[in-house]
Amino acid sequence: MKDSVRVLLRIAGSSFLLICLLGGQNVFAQDKTVKDGVFTEAQVASGQIVYDSQCKTCHNMQFYRDTLRSWNNQPLLWLWESIMGTMPADNPGSLMLEEYTDVIAYILSENGFPTGDNELDPDNGMEQISILPP
Repeated sequence: MKDSVRVLLRIAGSSFLLICLLGGQNVFAQDKTVKDGVFTEAQVASGQIVYDSQCKTCHNMQFYRDTLRSWNNQPLLWLWESIMGTMPADNPGSLMLEEYTDVIAYILSENGFPTGDNELDPDNGMEQISILPP
């Protein structure tokens, strides 16, 4: 009987260790925030052109400061999807996907968030970038 208890304890201990090792990967992997330089200077420049022609007449930067505050700790991808699905108001979804992404980069830059070396990409990790208020 003692041997069977030892075997069960070893199995339970090994299982617990395996769960901790595999599950712990998510604990150590940190998501990014908009403070981590998640877009490039080139995206900001392109985004400003689109913003000035498509967004500026209806939305000033104070609008986006308030918007970023209301999306606090939400994935940046969700904001991107919301803007893509509703803007421009007279023709939602009419911009190219890259233009929506560049506008997001411009908005973030104008709200004091830094540029980085990697392009913002809705198909590559944008769901793991959290929005923070400016």
